[in-house]
Amino acid sequence: MLERIAEEVWAYERDFALPAGMSMPCRSTILRLPDGRLVVHSPLALDDDTSKAIDALGDVRFLVAPNCFHWMFLKAAKDRYPKARVFAAPGLARKLGNFEHEPLPQQGLVPGMDGIRVERIQGAPSFEEHVFLHESSRSLLVSDLMFNLHDCRSFGMRLVLRLTGTWKKTAQSRAWRFAVKDRAAAARSAVNVLSWDFERLIVGHGRVLEADAPEHTRRALSWMTRNAPPLLGTGSVVA
Repeated sequence: MLERIAEEVWAYERDFALPAGMSMPCRSTILRLPDGRLVVHSPLALDDDTSKAIDALGDVRFLVAPNCFHWMFLKAAKDRYPKARVFAAPGLARKLGNFEHEPLPQQGLVPGMDGIRVERIQGAPSFEEHVFLHESSRSLLVSDLMFNLHDCRSFGMRLVLRLTGTWKKTAQSRAWRFAVKDRAAAARSAVNVLSWDFERLIVGHGRVLEADAPEHTRRALSWMTRNAPPLLGTGSVVA
């Protein structure tokens, strides 16, 4: 029901339905804090069995929607865990409406979540991707910043992944070339993430990467960090 990824880290996966009959594998990650409380990062659909397995790990006190796309099951998760504080990317305020939540910070510690660091990838307002570090397990969590998809049942989705350069490798989608409006700001955020002490990459889509995760992450983010001419939809060039 739950996959144990590391000490104090678990996950469950679902195929998420997309338009045109496509679907994509997605991961929700459960993090245990030093005091035993749990964080559900990017919650997906929860059935009774999965909820029971999570409850056996501890008390869910935080629910996180880490970007402007990973939020669809947030309200259902809150119904399951009414005592949990909800944190969401600020760009979700309009979509969430009157649903009670707190904005994720741009960087640093998330209020109440000891042992968790966050960095917002600046300059890409359509994503507002927030990258997380679970310090005790040295696990880096991303949602759409990078993919590591080697398995996908949807033929149409496999075609899209090939076109965006993310099929069967640790890579960043070419969609980020158009989403980034301020190249320098995005580069600074990516450099900050790469400076963290992590040994494992947990992606929202695809396989967990255990071997040489920092180097694979550095390569995947090279478009953001290298000195390159500005592309369509970008702003400043990183020197």
